[in-house]
Amino acid sequence: MTRFDPEIHRKLFERIKAGKFTQSNISFKPVEREPFILPPELDFIGDKKPYIVYGKTFQTKKKSKKYGDGAKEHFAKKREIMLIDEYLSQYHAGHVINLMDRYYRTPKAWRKYRPHITGIMYTSGKKWNEPTFYFYLNKDFHDDPECLLTTRIINPSVINSCLCFESPNIHENASNRGYVAKMFRKAVEDQVLQFRWDVDAQSGVHEIHHDKISFLDIMLGFARSILKINDRDEFEKQMRPLGKYVGGDGARFNSDIPRAVIIEETFQKYHGRRAHLIKVLKKPHRTETSEDIKFNTSLRNKINEVE
Repeated sequence: MTRFDPEIHRKLFERIKAGKFTQSNISFKPVEREPFILPPELDFIGDKKPYIVYGKTFQTKKKSKKYGDGAKEHFAKKREIMLIDEYLSQYHAGHVINLMDRYYRTPKAWRKYRPHITGIMYTSGKKWNEPTFYFYLNKDFHDDPECLLTTRIINPSVINSCLCFESPNIHENASNRGYVAKMFRKAVEDQVLQFRWDVDAQSGVHEIHHDKISFLDIMLGFARSILKINDRDEFEKQMRPLGKYVGGDGARFNSDIPRAVIIEETFQKYHGRRAHLIKVLKKPHRTETSEDIKFNTSLRNKINEVE
């Protein structure tokens, strides 16, 4: 099993941004693998219960007191036995393709690539080092830069874009609030990524957070001071048409709209000057957040007792 090397992935991401990433650049591609057979194509189900993952049915996406593990936890356990930077076995590859058939957000786009899949690799993502899947193809594609890593490798987000795992809220029909917040976060993700590299943050160990001033306050401060929009609802109403939804990646500014490009670039400068990013340990931070929630709930219950 290959160990994750952050320097290799840093250089890989730089080549991708520079347009120099080709299939021959992939140094971690295994030389040999077992023969791959595409499983029969299944119908798209969408966000409907029960959710089917590896042949097992679940009533919930995430763990619940009533039903126990949900679809997401079951898939996470299956991924624990997959080898990093290795092609999936026929067993795992078949089930991953079944997931995509039934639940991938944009079934039409998925089915364009499906017949040409020759293998699937489980690896670490090019940006955030997150667990992800690379689908190898036997045909060249050039028309989907958001999904393609090379002309013969696609990287659709299995974990975040299958409707059996995540809520579809940040999608075409999402509320303005969630959609616009996602647009602005995407605008500065390279700044956050650069900070992760600078402080040697480890995937699964550290998280990057805004200190002193929250991301929300920075975004709304930008609306007030730069765009001169004081009302949050009005701000989100005006920004929403400047975005587009990219399958597997979420909402972002639409690069085909000149005004969207200018606002995105201006916000990047604004955020770069005002943001104070910090590296925190993942588990302690979440424990602290959980304790805060419990404390706030206890206070709320005291108030409700006298209503």
